[in-house]
Amino acid sequence: MLSEKEVVAQLLKSVTNPKHKAILFVTYSSRLRVGKVMRLRCSDLDIERKTLLVRQGKGQKDRRTLLSNLAWDIVQEYIDEYRPNRWLFPGQSSDRHLTERSVQKLFEDARRRAGIVKR
Repeated sequence: MLSEKEVVAQLLKSVTNPKHKAILFVTYSSRLRVGKVMRLRCSDLDIERKTLLVRQGKGQKDRRTLLSNLAWDIVQEYIDEYRPNRWLFPGQSSDRHLTERSVQKLFEDARRRAGIVKR
């Protein structure tokens, strides 16, 4: 039986699309809920400090959270390739962010490809 870390590593390795990989790495590394990750703006990234600004968190307060070095590298690769404008993870239309359902689907696909059967 695989440990939790091994399962997560297997899941993250199964994703090849840079945008999808960045979404999963940010979600896991920052420990944010999908809804918060989808609403991240490019301006929420602090490159020097390797942090993210989380808007309207608990108590409707803004806060900063760290990203791991690996997650930061994945995000940088994604940004270099996709060049998002307003939203860090835009949807089909660049003026709207991805939907939570889209991310749930990509997670389920990654889970299936990684051979993880547990929900």
